Order: sequence, then structure tokens, then C-alpha cells
Amino acid sequence: MDLKCRKTTCKYNNYYTCIAKNISISNKPTCETFDNDSTKHVQDTSRCMFEEAPKYAPHREKKSLKVACSAKCLFNEDGFCVANGLTINPISESPYCMTFIKP
Repeated sequence: MDLKCRKTTCKYNNYYTCIAKNISISNKPTCETFDNDSTKHVQDTSRCMFEEAPKYAPHREKKSLKVACSAKCLFNEDGFCVANGLTINPISESPYCMTFIKP
């Protein structure tokens, strides 16, 4: 599973890639694993949008990782996410799962 996270203030965020060992998505659907790190700052990519691309961590395939999920989602299979990838969005205060699709 490819894990992308745009919550750059999360302690598990490494250049937009999630490095958490376990991930849990609530029924809202938000990432319950999110842990705000006050030492990290929100990366402003707006100024360099056309001049320089933001840094991204190398792709990290996590085949053995099981993402617990309690959302009523198309990808929820017996309480686990079976999507090929998972993306968490920074738009709202809570870390919303962008992979969520109503069944």
C-alpha cells in the first residue's frame, strides 16, 4: 500500500510519506494515527510552486502493513483498508482520508 500524507505537521510524516508502523482510520473517516508535532511547520509550497517542486520521500511500498478502518467505505473489508494506496488531506483541521469512497 502506498501511503501519502499531506499533514506535514504529523510526527509520522516524512516528506509527504507516512512512516507510521500502524494506521487506523475512524468512521468519520479521519486518520486516528495522526499525532501533531509542534516542532514541525506547515510547508508552504505556494511560493515555489512554479520554480521548484517540493521534496518528496521515495515511494515506500508497505505490503505487510494493515490499515485498520471503521469507515463505511468501498475499500473497507472486514475492518481493514484494501485500497492500493491511502492519501490523507491537509485541507481541514482533521486528517481526512481522501481515499474514502461511499459503498
